[in-house]
Formats: sequence, C-alpha cells, structure tokens
Amino acid sequence: MAASSYTRHDPSATALHGLVRRHLATFLQVAAERSGRPLPRYVAEEFRAYLGCGMLAHGFARARCAGCGHDLLVAFSCKLRGVCPSCGGRRMSATAAHQTDRVLPEVPLRQWVLSVPFALRQVLARDPEALTLVSRTFWEELRRWLREASHLAPGDDEAVEAGAITQVQRFGGSLNLNVHFHVVVADGVWRCPMDGRSPHFVATPPPTRDDLAAVVSKVVRRLARAFERKGMVDGGEGSEGDRGDALAGCFRAALARGTYGAAGDGGSVAPEDEGAERRFGRRPPKAQVAELEGFNLHASVVIGARDAVGRERLLRYVARPAVVNDRVTELPDGRVAYRLKQSGGRGETHRIMEPMEFMARLAALVPPPRHPLVRYHGVFAPNSPWRGAVIPAAPSPREPTCAAAGAPADGAEKTSPVAALPAPQERGGAAVDEVCTVPAEATKPTRPATRIDWATLLRRVWNVDALKCPHCEGAMKFIATITDRAVIVRILEHLRLPTDEVAAAPARRWDDTS
Repeated sequence: MAASSYTRHDPSATALHGLVRRHLATFLQVAAERSGRPLPRYVAEEFRAYLGCGMLAHGFARARCAGCGHDLLVAFSCKLRGVCPSCGGRRMSATAAHQTDRVLPEVPLRQWVLSVPFALRQVLARDPEALTLVSRTFWEELRRWLREASHLAPGDDEAVEAGAITQVQRFGGSLNLNVHFHVVVADGVWRCPMDGRSPHFVATPPPTRDDLAAVVSKVVRRLARAFERKGMVDGGEGSEGDRGDALAGCFRAALARGTYGAAGDGGSVAPEDEGAERRFGRRPPKAQVAELEGFNLHASVVIGARDAVGRERLLRYVARPAVVNDRVTELPDGRVAYRLKQSGGRGETHRIMEPMEFMARLAALVPPPRHPLVRYHGVFAPNSPWRGAVIPAAPSPREPTCAAAGAPADGAEKTSPVAALPAPQERGGAAVDEVCTVPAEATKPTRPATRIDWATLLRRVWNVDALKCPHCEGAMKFIATITDRAVIVRILEHLRLPTDEVAAAPARRWDDTS
C-alpha cells in the first residue's frame, strides 16, 4: 500500500462519545426496567450508529492521488439527525448552502420564531400530526398578515403569495426539550400574474408589537379549537404525551428544570460564577415580541437582500445541531456538565446532570423517523406554480457555489477538515460488502440537487481543500469504498491503527455506575 493519511478527527476522544459508550447499555436497561417497555428502536439505533460514526474500523472510503500514489482514508458517518454533533454540523451546513444557492432569492428576509407552551412541547415532540398542525396554522396566519400588510388584493388575473422556510428545532440551549419553530420569511409578498409573466416582489413594512400580538392571538384561538376537536386539553393532558413508556420518561426528564451550577476548567462546580456575565454577556432586549397563553413570538432578526453571508449564517443557525461536543464535560465525580449559551440569573454557566439524566435528555432530542424538520411554504414550496420563476437559477457546473465561507454558526460541530463520509447502503439490515469505483465526475450528473459533496462543502465552510494531496498538491479522487471486514482489518493493521469496532460497554446496575 502506498503512503497513506487518514481522518484526523477522532470522535472516541470526545467526552460525549465516551459517556455514550460507557452508559448506553445501562441506560437502555434502566429505561426498560422503570417503564416496563424498552425505548423505541430508532432511539437505540441512533446511539449505536453514533458510536461507529467516523471510526475507520467500521469502514471507510479510499481516495488516491494519481500523481504520487498517496492514499487518503475517510471514515463513514452515521448521517443521523439527533445525537451526533459531526453529522448534525454537516447537515446544517449542507441545508443552509442549498437554501442559499437554490431556494432563497435576493430579497429581504426576516426570522419569525414561535415558541409553544410548556405543556404542548411533549405532544409536538412525539406526534407528527400535532407538529404539522401547529406549523401549518402559524404559516397560514403569517401569510395572511403579510398579504394584509402589502395592501395588495388578489384578483382574477393576479395572485398575491408569500414564501418561507420553517426549521423545526426540538431543543433549547441546555439539552432541554423545547420544540419551537424558526421560520425564515421573505419580508414581503410576490405579485404573481396568471398569464405566465414573472412574479414581482413587493416589500412589506416591518411588523409592530401589535402586529405580532394579532398574529399570535389568531394562532392560539385556532389551535385551541383544533386541540379540542382532537380531544386534547391544554395541548397535552389525555394525549400522546401522557404515555407511560420509556420515551415518555425521557421527555419528562428533558422538560425538568434540573440542576445548574458553574463548572471550572478543572471540573470543579461552584454555585455561581462572578465572571459569567462578562463571559456570556447579556441578551439584548427584543424590539418585536408578543406573548399570549404561553406562546411567544418574536421577529427581530432581519437580513438584507444583498447580504449573502448573513443569509447563510442565519440559515446555519436555524438548522444547527442539538448537541455540541465542546460544551460537554465529565466532572471528577462522574456527573456531566453541559455549558449554557447564556448564563443564568445567578451566574450559572452549566447544567449539571447524572449520567442517566444526560442520556435521557439526549434520547428525548432524537427526532422520530418520517418526522420532517424542514418545511417549505408559499412560492418556495415544491408544488408552487411560481417556484421556478422565483428561486435562483441553477449554477453552471464550472461556477463555484461558495457564497459564505467562514466559521459555522454558533452551535455547529467544529470537526477536522477531513470529516466523515456517508455510510454504505444497506440491504436487509446488512451492509453491502463490495469495493466499487466512484469517480467524482461520474457522480455529478446523478447527484440530487440538494446534495453537496463532501469536499465542496468543506471548501465552502472552512476554505480547506480536503482532496488536495499533502505531498504533491495534486487532486485526489475516491477510488473505492471498503466495507469488507477482512480488508478493513488488513489495511488498518498495516497502518498500525485500531481495528476493533466500537461498541457500547456492558450494562451495569445503576447503583454501581453512580
């Protein structure tokens, strides 16, 4: 084998990976014993897939430089949406890049954020129908306000339509279950002629507090009637949220306030930190905000029409992952500290948890399957007759698509420039053992429009060419995917790298793990 390099990002070295590896089996056992039923299979599979994400022993792709023969090994990734910070960061960057390049035109954008009452969060976390109901109701009332604010009336020869992207977030800044909606809205409407002419954008004035109050009051009234028809009282009692299974227990743990403190660099915990305010700062007051019956709506963030960098940063922010490696710390006594984005009122800088509470909070943040987190509305919707005339044109294959190179938004996982690749396809639950040739040029015509390849995304976000040969600076190309266990072991032994597949530690009695 020629001289080789390999992925330098080692997930097993992070505190998060170590905690999941040591406590996963124990957590699954404890959750099943306390509720009488195990956690849903998708939650357990999410954790197990995370343990193998980015690990060469679980398979990798092989790239080679045609000039000097140098090889590069890149580990597969789990590609999941909940626990893994690395895959969450990649999904964040790819989603924001696609929306910037191929969805949002050069018009002013405003972020509207709708938070729901505490009692409703568990329902929305579990019930896709209820989540869709809230999302659709909010969008319909927001669209109605935009049309009224534009003072344009639709007619027989012209329609008035708005456009938005909703990103559903299931989490708050401290591993708490907080289902809420970030809606990036074009700050205006389009006049859409019925005769085939191009739509024309008309900006609307910024909303006032009274406007926000009117929108949220209509949303609350409509949802109250809808929940009453569905047999829900106060958005939660007597509904899906009251199930007594293991996942409901995780939801309750993730909704609990828990314990806060200040964790120092050495792992010490103090009740408060005098320098917390200087470190975290204070949030500026929001100029446009309205609250009613536990619903909160604000719309203070605006991005200019020509601000491509600001647009992509905003889109990264709303699509950011739930967990950040750098904010997880294991304390000397075995407890877990998770650093807050903003200090508490008494200077608390960290949420302090027992390992089982930490695992329960992670489990609650895993989205269920077939539970879409990104939704397109109005002229941006896939079935809109005006979408093709509004969204940006597809770039030429020779044109670069980088619009906002720089550091990821706050909350993004900061991985090595050599990140993980997608895992191989599975058939009947077993990985396909094959070595296939995958020239980069051959994959471009068949790649979906929303897919941005690994190397291009790294150049866009970090301005790093991961496929540039470190020896001769030539271009490296992927030549094979290695999934056969015997081949994996032989290559890794040649490179003197670990060959053992990563698995969760055996379950222990919870009294023995504290």
